[in-house]
Amino acid sequence: MEIDNKQNKKINEEMNYLGIDQNLSDKKIETTGKILGVDFGTKNIGIAISDSGQQQAFVYDTLKMSGMLFEDIKKICLEEAADKIVVGLPLGMSGEYTEKTNEVIYFVEALEKVTGLMVVTEDERLTSVQANKTGSGHGRDEEAARIILQQYLDRRGMNNL
Repeated sequence: MEIDNKQNKKINEEMNYLGIDQNLSDKKIETTGKILGVDFGTKNIGIAISDSGQQQAFVYDTLKMSGMLFEDIKKICLEEAADKIVVGLPLGMSGEYTEKTNEVIYFVEALEKVTGLMVVTEDERLTSVQANKTGSGHGRDEEAARIILQQYLDRRGMNNL
């Protein structure tokens, strides 16, 4: 469901009030460890991980939505020595914010607080469709997380050329 401009303005005002950066994906802090990719869903959370050179993304796991979700993600970050997290940002097809976008923004803020890591966003439009088409043998959610993370790595790599 798309939201109108009035609702979009309200979401932007709420984000400003909370001190949430509306362009989270543009933060330019380089890291040296692995990067965790997250595809946020209401039931399942897809997880992917990069190599330590931050060139390639790999599927990792699918977590169930639960009261332990943040602690589970924090544990994975510690075990894998990840020092940054990339979360898929669901935008409308024209790039507008939706109700789901707002949910993910709040998730990102909470994840930053719990993990103490920088959490950035990456446009996730059509990644679930793409994940369904890959036939990789992995679950759709973790494959979508891999695609989101790989897009981020590729885009960041292109910006460094």
